[in-house]
Amino acid sequence: MHCLISLRRMRKIYPAIPKRSLGMKQHLNEYYKIIYETTNLNMFSPTAEQVLENKQLDGKTCLITGASSGLGLEAARCLAASGCRVLAASRNTYKGLNATRDLGSGDLIQVMELNLASLKSVNNFSEELIRNGNQLDMVLLNAGVFGVPWARTEDGVETIFQVNFLGQLQLLLSVERLLAPAARVVFVTSESHRRVNWSTRDQICPREDMLSLPEHEYTSIKAYNISKLCSFLAMQYLAHRWRGSGRGVFCAHPGTFVKTQLCRHWWVYEALYTAMKPFAKTIPQAAATPVYCATSDALAGKSTLYYKDCVRRTESDLAQDSQLAFRVIDLCRSMLSDRVGQAIDNPAVRPETAEVRDKQEDEGLAAVS
Repeated sequence: MHCLISLRRMRKIYPAIPKRSLGMKQHLNEYYKIIYETTNLNMFSPTAEQVLENKQLDGKTCLITGASSGLGLEAARCLAASGCRVLAASRNTYKGLNATRDLGSGDLIQVMELNLASLKSVNNFSEELIRNGNQLDMVLLNAGVFGVPWARTEDGVETIFQVNFLGQLQLLLSVERLLAPAARVVFVTSESHRRVNWSTRDQICPREDMLSLPEHEYTSIKAYNISKLCSFLAMQYLAHRWRGSGRGVFCAHPGTFVKTQLCRHWWVYEALYTAMKPFAKTIPQAAATPVYCATSDALAGKSTLYYKDCVRRTESDLAQDSQLAFRVIDLCRSMLSDRVGQAIDNPAVRPETAEVRDKQEDEGLAAVS
């Protein structure tokens, strides 16, 4: 009954959403479909603290981006409570220090400055980690932005794409040498990756303006969905790059309606959250799945898996396309090389030879011509 009331409240909001409100109308029906599922799951979802119950992480180090609030801060708190050293990367170190001061974690949480909207800041952060020789056992790529007007960063990249993905890809590849032999990398992603629909031509020949959207093609939700799909593609790419290394890479969906700072710029989400609040995940529940992927003994030796509600899920067909993954990540590496002035070394071994790949691309282009 409460769920039905909530649906009615959401439908009252529906007509009031203007056409330019970030493409939300076309996605509301999708949200309606998952309300019953999320209602039941959220009521009984574990928290990050429960996931880590009786787990000792002394001697381990975890890097978390976006760690000054929301599920990043909660993950930092719970990991530190289990003895893990946490490198809490935050754009606003003052906010990060204030947020972590009262966690009772002693000196286990170290707040460090990282502005993902600046590739120079990412370079400086990476160099500091390398100088300090920090071995990384876990990396939670959690930072994100959403609901902002179109803008380009100082690097000339659309803001959501750079903050949510490109900057974090640069960070990960720059500190790759610090990853422990059995390190785990977790991309905090979203079910909304399923809403990206690229044509066959775009899949065969991806372009920079497909990722870093120009203003006339931009909506915040479209840019966000693209950035989350790219996280899945990076998972595919890194799985090949790290094959046989013992390292694992995962994608984790924290929840559909979670009250964090991510959507603070978007009134539509605030209205939807108000309607769904009785059934929404709490921040401790939202942090559970990323923490589970980073620490669960059940995932030892595994990789390239997508989890939601601490349960294995299947990602979209696009997200599973390893050929698309190489094309998109190669494009991203080229974007970084053009802007940072240096290429990312040691590209991954592709799953097929260049001759076969070129033949497939020629055939694909002929088919869509």
